[in-house]
Amino acid sequence: MTKTQLKTLGYLLSVLTLLLMLLPASHAVQPTPAYVENLQINLTFDDAGNFKNGRAAVMIAKQGRAQFAMINTDGDILFTADEFNDLDSGITAFRKDDLWGIVNHDGLIILPPSYPRIHSFRHGLAAFLNQGKWGFLNTSGEVVVTAKYDKVGIFAEDLAGFQRNHLWGYLNTEGDEIITAQFDEIQRFSEQHAAVKMGDNWGYINSKGNMLIEPQFSQARVFREGYAAVNVAGQWGYIDKQGNWLINAQFQEAKAFSEGFAAVKQHGIYGYINARGEVAIAPHFDDAWSFSEGLARVEKNAMVGYINNHGDIAIEPDYVWAHSFSDGLAVVTQNYHQYGFINRQGDIVIEPQFEHVRPFHDGLAAIKLRNKWGYLRKD
Repeated sequence: MTKTQLKTLGYLLSVLTLLLMLLPASHAVQPTPAYVENLQINLTFDDAGNFKNGRAAVMIAKQGRAQFAMINTDGDILFTADEFNDLDSGITAFRKDDLWGIVNHDGLIILPPSYPRIHSFRHGLAAFLNQGKWGFLNTSGEVVVTAKYDKVGIFAEDLAGFQRNHLWGYLNTEGDEIITAQFDEIQRFSEQHAAVKMGDNWGYINSKGNMLIEPQFSQARVFREGYAAVNVAGQWGYIDKQGNWLINAQFQEAKAFSEGFAAVKQHGIYGYINARGEVAIAPHFDDAWSFSEGLARVEKNAMVGYINNHGDIAIEPDYVWAHSFSDGLAVVTQNYHQYGFINRQGDIVIEPQFEHVRPFHDGLAAIKLRNKWGYLRKD
């Protein structure tokens, strides 16, 4: 290489070094003091879920393959697997290769990978698949209900659905078939009622299998706060536990009651009814979510804000997207590129700066920055 070529190369390297030194100061995302101060778990994961009972599932990509891990609130990896179920209880199912096992929240294996599928635990029991049939395991990994059913549901109020020969019934936590298989479709129990379908119509039974509300609805949903949304001839209304109409079928859509109100859609727009069956907040929103922590997320003209239970605007619709309140804070963004958090007064308490975030649970929120996920403390 000639002296001229060496001189040119040295000049180019100097310029490149200068550009690299300047880039972080002028182009990199600079975290705010709130971000630095409140970072609980470093940005090391390729995806991250919500904390539940002090545990969260995260994903780490290794050589193009997704590896999942269970972590604690300090970010310590307690257990790794190819897949996890939810972490709602103190024990969860995990998959390694093609088989599922059970692990506790300390990362100790209760049952090594043994079955083609294990579902989430509810009421201390989880459905498992063995030789094409379903049964239930307890938290020790022992078979409580032999795998003999075509399909099963999840336990709710100590009963779970089972299907045999295309008909559904219910069994208890000891595996006793309390309600014989006789229904075409069923839903889980909620508030001592379960929706069941016979022929083309839905009704409701109690935990003994007695028909409380005769099948008469084209669709039916679970009870919440004493009322259930039901559909007649394409329109939705609400009934009480005796089958009396709280408000006649007249809505295009009807959501579950939450905090004394239910969002309903009429003539293409949303409003809310109260537990007296009155239209408490007149329909004029393009979208409406259930109340959470005293406020409901609503959308008008492609902008999102929040209302209180009087229907007054509590937080102006200044956001292109936002989430319901959780742990006193809500996720908001004004541009789909930077996400932050507001409090119930509408004040920005964590500046929008993250590429993505998840709501706070157990005092921690998953955040994404520079294409990596970590966790932020609320306080």
